Amino acid sequence: MVDPSVDASVPNSLKARRRSIFGHVADWLFSQRHFHLKLLSGTTVGVIVIIFLVGVFLLVTLRDHYQDSLRTHTIEVMRLSSLIENDIAGLESGHHGYLLSANENYIEPFEKKRDLIRQRVDDLTVLILENPRQRKRVIKVQEAVQKWLDTVATPEMSARRRAKGTATKSETNPAGTLALGNALLNQAREVLQSLQDEEQIVLNQRMHDQDWATQSAQILNFLPKLDRAVVEMEKEKRGYLLTGENSFVEAYKRAVTDFYTYNGYLSILVANSPAQAELLAEIRSSVEGWINKSAVPQIDAKRASKDAEVLALIGSGETLMADIRQMLTNFEKNELSHYELRASLATRQRILRTSALALLALVAVSLLVVSNSYSFVLVRRQLSELEGAETHIRLVIDNILDGMITVDDSGVIRSMNPSAEKMFGCRDNEMIGHNLTRLVPKRYESEHDSKPVVCNWTELMGRTGGSTLALGRTRKHVTFPVEMSLSEMIIDQQRVYVAMVRDVTERKRFEQQIAAEKESLAVTLRAIGDGVITTDVNGKVIMLNSEAEKLTGWSSKEAIGQPLKSVFDVTVDLAAQAKVQKSGYRSEAQSILLNLPENVTLTSRDGNERVIEQVASPIRDSKNEIAGVVLVFRDITARQRAETERRKAETLEQLGLLAGGIAHDFNNLLTAIIGNISLASVLLPPDDEMAERLDDAKNASLRARDLAQQLLTFARGGTPIKKTASIGKLIQDTVSFSLRGSHNRSEFEFGADLSSAEIDAGQISQVIANLVVNADQAMPNGGTLHVSCENFCYDTSDAVIPDLAPGDYVRIRIRDEGVGIPEKYMKRIFDPYFTTKPKGNGLGLATAYSIVKNHNGLMTVESEVHVGTMFTIYLPAALDQVDDEDAIRDLVEFTLTRLGYKVWQAATALEGVNIYREKFGAGERFDAVILDLTLPGGMGGKEALKKLIEIDPTVNAIVSSGYATDATMSRYQDFGFRGVIAKPYEAAELGKIVHDVIESSHVNIIDYPTQAAG
Repeated sequence: MVDPSVDASVPNSLKARRRSIFGHVADWLFSQRHFHLKLLSGTTVGVIVIIFLVGVFLLVTLRDHYQDSLRTHTIEVMRLSSLIENDIAGLESGHHGYLLSANENYIEPFEKKRDLIRQRVDDLTVLILENPRQRKRVIKVQEAVQKWLDTVATPEMSARRRAKGTATKSETNPAGTLALGNALLNQAREVLQSLQDEEQIVLNQRMHDQDWATQSAQILNFLPKLDRAVVEMEKEKRGYLLTGENSFVEAYKRAVTDFYTYNGYLSILVANSPAQAELLAEIRSSVEGWINKSAVPQIDAKRASKDAEVLALIGSGETLMADIRQMLTNFEKNELSHYELRASLATRQRILRTSALALLALVAVSLLVVSNSYSFVLVRRQLSELEGAETHIRLVIDNILDGMITVDDSGVIRSMNPSAEKMFGCRDNEMIGHNLTRLVPKRYESEHDSKPVVCNWTELMGRTGGSTLALGRTRKHVTFPVEMSLSEMIIDQQRVYVAMVRDVTERKRFEQQIAAEKESLAVTLRAIGDGVITTDVNGKVIMLNSEAEKLTGWSSKEAIGQPLKSVFDVTVDLAAQAKVQKSGYRSEAQSILLNLPENVTLTSRDGNERVIEQVASPIRDSKNEIAGVVLVFRDITARQRAETERRKAETLEQLGLLAGGIAHDFNNLLTAIIGNISLASVLLPPDDEMAERLDDAKNASLRARDLAQQLLTFARGGTPIKKTASIGKLIQDTVSFSLRGSHNRSEFEFGADLSSAEIDAGQISQVIANLVVNADQAMPNGGTLHVSCENFCYDTSDAVIPDLAPGDYVRIRIRDEGVGIPEKYMKRIFDPYFTTKPKGNGLGLATAYSIVKNHNGLMTVESEVHVGTMFTIYLPAALDQVDDEDAIRDLVEFTLTRLGYKVWQAATALEGVNIYREKFGAGERFDAVILDLTLPGGMGGKEALKKLIEIDPTVNAIVSSGYATDATMSRYQDFGFRGVIAKPYEAAELGKIVHDVIESSHVNIIDYPTQAAG
């Protein structure tokens, strides 16, 4: 709710905005509106801030105090541990000194060290009282030292006191040795050293941000180690003087090395303190003096067994060592005083810092109070602006054309704008409180789904952030398509969804019309057998149909947007292109229309080349300007190749007819010429000069006869008389015969299970012979002729051999190692009368090519100069005759049976002869017998007829064959047949022939099957 007083004051506030900022603040501070509330709120916030800041400052102070206490405790633990370790070394050194000299002056310092160790162990125990693990270790140290005193030191010193003389091995220890390096003291040292290491780690972790404290702590840490090194030097020296063992000398040297190491560390740490650096230098000088004046001379004297000299130097060494200890003590006191001074300074700095923070906090609180007051004014102003914005937003929501529905996280409708109520036929917020699925009961899985599916709120909620095509339902249960998008927001810590709903009835109708037109166009383009490419005015591809994809090798998705030149890669007429460039056309589309010839070579994406014919038409816009190009093209490669082959076949046929006629007439003339020359040669005397001239004329005539024979052979290369034959033996015999007498040799490679072929053996032998002769002539220096023959299956997926139909073939390859054929001759080698040989006639390869084509085969050639040439022949493999023969016999039987005849059929000639003999012996005569010239089983039609004539001289036989040019077909009566029918034939023709033959003879009938249809 809004306070009425605030609304009444709105005009006054609008006038007040013209005043200065200071006037606004003053008016507000002294206004009576909500004065107590503002005062109480500001005071409460200020108090809370003060308490918070005070708590923070106290926390920081306590933390610093706690860190200082921990640091002091850690340093004290480390210092006491080092001092105890030094006292243990001093205790052991006094023990060694007394055993060496029996001087009673060592007894009192020994007793003091023992008492001092006890006191310091007690102090250390108090410091670590809260750490049970460390306390147990300190107790272990105390027990080890006490055990050493009770079991080693006190007994040995008592024994030495009783001896009253210089210590010897026999007097001191009954076993002959002294227990100087006792393991108990070493164990105590190890425990103390580990305790110092642990405390050093803790100290480094706690004082990483205080450099001065770290430096002092390190000095105080290294100082006991320096002191311990001095004590170790004295102890190890005394041990050597007492026992003479070299192990003490080595330990003495290590102690000297440790002294110099620790002295170096301390020199670096006290470099900024001249007084401490000078005192440290004096300590080093004193230690070096002790080493040179006492330790080294005593060790040398002991090595020389000068015990008296050793005893004489003991007094001076003790005096120097006492001075060194005093200097170390003074150095430690100075460093502790420096440390305490620095700590007090740090404490004062913390107090000052805390005071500064408190003052800063006071300023902050003051600023906080002022800012709170100002914020209150801003909030009030903002509330007014929000009220205006809310009114504006409400007006926008109420007047937008799309429906807007707010839904809670359970799918219940909370509000609807007027457009949504109008869209769904609701009024007076009647749908508020209902689930959204009452208005949107179904949805579509995708844009193209024709049937909607039932949906629930969970599914709709899962599509938040995207749009959903759904089915809306009005209050009167009228359905219509809607597009709905859900967005999520948080209001008053509750999740709310806003659904924007749009009626897409008209859009769906337009989309359906467009889809129908698009599908109609797509069906049309798919049905077109030509390639279609559409480009825009810039020559960029915008559409390809499936045939264009196949011919160009580009998919529609890849090609769209690409330049036409990239997708439609064709050879371009350079002159036309130059003309276009000079003409200066404004668009790429105009260039395409002018530049594309009718026939052109297209290179697909995979490199295949095709000859195409094309036509380009412009696409014009409403202003009759060119907006693009439609390019329609088709593959005419096969058509051109077929046309070329047809022209070549016509040429060969015409040349064959001409050659045959010429050769026939030429042979007649040559017969007269050769005969007259022979007669003249006989009539002339043997030694007559004209006889030699006649012999030359006769030889020339014989060569002319050979040429005529070649012409006749070429003329007879027409329709072959094909029979099923094994081609391997034919090839081998022909090659061997053709190379007889040649210095070239041959190699054969035949595949396993080589298929038979439907061939005219004579013609194929002539083809092989022509190729072998050419290969032999191409290898004048000798070589090997490689001949191979194998089965070959070719299907449409291979598509690498032009002009070869899919099917099963026998592939013959004849490869020589000769001079090869130049590239410029390759396209003409099969042309009639083309030859490069001085005495050639150019008919060999032309005849071979014609014969292979008439066998429905193919001949190709590959050659490389100076390497060799390979001819490849593809001949159709023989088909399995059983199925075809059965079909023909069944067809004949069905036809003649329908015509009223009773029919018998046989699969072989022998079976047919046996049937005829059986029926004839039973007194039944057949009216007619139909025989094929070529029958399985070895016996042909002519041989079968001879057998039938032996049985019945009046047999009425009809010959049938696919070889229309066979002599038997043209002169069938000379071979005993009464009728002839050439395959293929129609049923009416078959019935007429049978009827005419029967009418002329009146004899009974057997239907003998046709076999191996050629």
